[in-house]
Amino acid sequence: MDVLGWAAVGLVGLEWLGIGWLAGMRWPGGDDPSATWGLRLLVGAVLTTFAMLVLASVGVGFSRPILVLAMAALAAIGLRVVQRSTGCNDQRTKCKKERLSSTRERIGWIALGILLVAAVARAFSVPESGWDAYSHWGLKALAYSQTGTIVGTYTVHEYYPPLVPLAEALVYIQRGSASIDLGKDVWALIASAFVLCLAGQLRRLLFRRWLAPFVAAGVLLVSTQLLEDFSTGQADLALTAFLTLATLAALQWLRDGQRGWLAQVALFAAAAALAKFEGLPRVGVIAAAAAVEAALLRRAGAWWPVVWLVVGGLAGAAVWLGFELAHGITPTGEHVGALQPQALGAIALALIAVFGGLRTGGAILAVVLAWLVAAKRSLAQPTRLLALVVLGQALATVVAFLVSDTAPDVEVRTAATRLVEQFMPVALVLSAVWLEAELIIRPAR
Repeated sequence: MDVLGWAAVGLVGLEWLGIGWLAGMRWPGGDDPSATWGLRLLVGAVLTTFAMLVLASVGVGFSRPILVLAMAALAAIGLRVVQRSTGCNDQRTKCKKERLSSTRERIGWIALGILLVAAVARAFSVPESGWDAYSHWGLKALAYSQTGTIVGTYTVHEYYPPLVPLAEALVYIQRGSASIDLGKDVWALIASAFVLCLAGQLRRLLFRRWLAPFVAAGVLLVSTQLLEDFSTGQADLALTAFLTLATLAALQWLRDGQRGWLAQVALFAAAAALAKFEGLPRVGVIAAAAAVEAALLRRAGAWWPVVWLVVGGLAGAAVWLGFELAHGITPTGEHVGALQPQALGAIALALIAVFGGLRTGGAILAVVLAWLVAAKRSLAQPTRLLALVVLGQALATVVAFLVSDTAPDVEVRTAATRLVEQFMPVALVLSAVWLEAELIIRPAR
């Protein structure tokens, strides 16, 4: 039992919360007491790892945590200034204090809290079991912490973006020693913050707000891959969180036009690009869906999410590309091969095999049933953007299998669950909103 290691994880979490608070991050239009700190932790994590990347890029390194925090604090202050508000992130709207709407909602938040505590406790108590965590992400985190900067580790994925190992390296530096089993624990904090943010988003999308924590708990329980990722140091959890929150922030901008949502769009798009190799293409899919939505809405303001998705994603990717070129790391597309349309049948059979069970396919089954019940809403406002994103990400995933450099059906069997996870929370949120609209005749808060 590494008590000092867990203390280091907690210290890093507190540092991230502080950076997020300094950035003035709140839910636009209202201070949601239930999810604000989840948002701040995620923002603090993004700004801190970005600061580590910048320090490594200029040759200073990040072996001294005080320097990392100072750099992240400057970025946080800059973000606060850009938002021009310490409250609801929009001078046009008076910030109001959100309150829990009923006893039922309080019970829901308590239940969600118990679920998260149990998930975190499980994550802290089990050893690392993810293959990529040992063969790639964990090795990078160990090397980064020992050298105090980003160095080559001679893995097959040297060119992968560094957000995940940087976050783990910060824990090791705070602890004074490194262990892959310790590094994974920081992702239980990230996952908990993400689920809280998901509940905060649902409070703004559901007519009956008291359902929000219950639906968020349901999303976590149905998405078994997401629940498993509490306990591993692989990158899919981070990418899932950032892609989901960037998508939902874009939707919220289209609904109420508050500037704070655009800050989240840009920040989480940049984080997604720095989380994993497929992060930037995934952001591109969201941007394409947002562009279709903007064209259908025919109003100038609808294009702002597209702009900030592109700017954020490219900015994050550009910083890492600059580091690669300056340090002799060759960006490659080792996973990408020739298009294999003849493999479509094999891919379909492999997908059925992978998701044929309730444990792996339960979330997909829930989404399919929701779409059947609410088919008439599939391309209707106000949630059309989410439907476009889900369809686009599903198509992009199939295309990724078709251009895999390994046998596409083998790629499906080894990667399908984590690739589908990356957009499954958006699909489940959309399903919940549709089902509520279908089943509740007279919506009430």
